[in-house]
Amino acid sequence: MKLSSAAKVLFLSLCLIIMVTGAVGAQDAAPSGDITFVFWDNTTETRAGWEAHVARFNEQFPDIHVNLIGVPGAVWSDYLNGTATLIAGGEQPDIIWVATEGVRFLVDLGLMMPLNDLVEQNAEEMPPYFDDTASTLLDGFRIDDSLYFLPYSWNNMVIYYNKNMFDAAGLDYPAADWTRDDFIAAATALTADTDGDGVPNQYGFSGSGGPMFFTMPWVFANGTDIVTDDFCAPNLLDPGVIDAVQFMHDMIYEYKFAPAPGTLTNTEIQFINGEVAMFGAGRWPTGTFYREGFEDFDIQLWPGNPEQTTEFGVDGFGIFQSSQNVPASWEFLKYMSSQDVQQGLVASVDSGSPLGNIPASRTVAEGLSQFPPANYGAFYGSLDGNVRPVTAPPRFNEMESIWIRYVDQVLADEMTVEDAMNAAQTELMSVISCSS
Repeated sequence: MKLSSAAKVLFLSLCLIIMVTGAVGAQDAAPSGDITFVFWDNTTETRAGWEAHVARFNEQFPDIHVNLIGVPGAVWSDYLNGTATLIAGGEQPDIIWVATEGVRFLVDLGLMMPLNDLVEQNAEEMPPYFDDTASTLLDGFRIDDSLYFLPYSWNNMVIYYNKNMFDAAGLDYPAADWTRDDFIAAATALTADTDGDGVPNQYGFSGSGGPMFFTMPWVFANGTDIVTDDFCAPNLLDPGVIDAVQFMHDMIYEYKFAPAPGTLTNTEIQFINGEVAMFGAGRWPTGTFYREGFEDFDIQLWPGNPEQTTEFGVDGFGIFQSSQNVPASWEFLKYMSSQDVQQGLVASVDSGSPLGNIPASRTVAEGLSQFPPANYGAFYGSLDGNVRPVTAPPRFNEMESIWIRYVDQVLADEMTVEDAMNAAQTELMSVISCSS
């Protein structure tokens, strides 16, 4: 059929209208489809918590179905190894929740998508989020000027102290600028053998060993690290590292104000009961104290030697390069990083949200003031001082395993510090290098 000139114009006009309308509709259409979210399934409550988040997310995005895959593990290296195994087995997840420990591990494997373009495409929406998040937390997720994750929450290592025990001993509470010598004096005075059996039943401090996050503050306090700043070589023979590990040993066997590994069964409960005067942790113990109705405690920054440095680790959400549904994944990232969701980190246990991590939002973190400790400002406020992220090179999973194994042998008094660090240094040379 032959069209007249007028009909041709009308036909072309209609086609143009349909094309424009279709393009606008495609841009305005809400994301939909399936996405898979990988998380660290390290407690009995973890899955239920993520399921609750997904349910609330679906109130806004009912057409996005979030599949949850929990990867078990006792420490971060277990989780990272499990995730790598999952992907090697053919799974193609869209999103992962991870912390500092896994950032370079995942990026170095080429698994993660830089978020710069997505942030730029949302230039009008994202500035309030970035303005309200400490630059230190954001920098923890940047590699070579590319942002790979959006911060959700974080923790730092601080010292918890039992105020009742300090009062009973006539001791001043730790000052913000206290040193290792101040710490030793307090821990020694707070250690007691009240039943005369030759073994303390009241310890000044507990927690000199354990995962990376628990041991590194003593190293950082000496102004050093267990690897070089460029992650090109292990640094375990540095005098500051040797001294830090020796001090962790000496707390148990020389000063005798800390228990040997495995001596205590539940540090948080024994802290409440007056069996432990101080211990190191992030914000997570406040949940136990809240549930137990215990408020006679406070926190202080880690003692310096003489450098006072606060260790921190930040967690957040990133999108895998293999994601088949980036628009839906991006909506989930923005949702989980929002102030409304972070508010759940502050809410009481009774409301169904744990008192655990510190919100990445500085505004939301101010809500911590409604709960003990009184010195809650030492959490977020520490980011304005001298802080260092937990050591996390690309092959963190292997490094952590080696570090923990040798530090544990030192703390069990099975190896000298020198022998342990020399052996660990040798093993780490094949793990920590610029070519690894």
